[in-house]
Amino acid sequence: MKRGAHILIKLINGIVSIIQLLIGLGLVLKFFGARPVPFVRFMYALEAPLLAPFNGIFLPINFSPQYVLDMSALFALIVYSVIGYTLIKLIEIAIFK
Repeated sequence: MKRGAHILIKLINGIVSIIQLLIGLGLVLKFFGARPVPFVRFMYALEAPLLAPFNGIFLPINFSPQYVLDMSALFALIVYSVIGYTLIKLIEIAIFK
């Protein structure tokens, strides 16, 4: 059973890491005002379903017309990280107690 728990923890870590990477890269692209070239559109399309539950929670901070900090995406990044951490800790408590 402990081996299965280790695999599950690695799976959760992997999924959360991918989510963090997608949202983090999207934040950087938006902040630096990346032009909508195919790669940027692809990245935004990948992160859109992850950010959908958080859209509109906070207004973005505009440093200039080009530089934008998407606070909803930053909040989503924090929420996904906390969910992943909590799931891992719950598994550790349940299995390795």
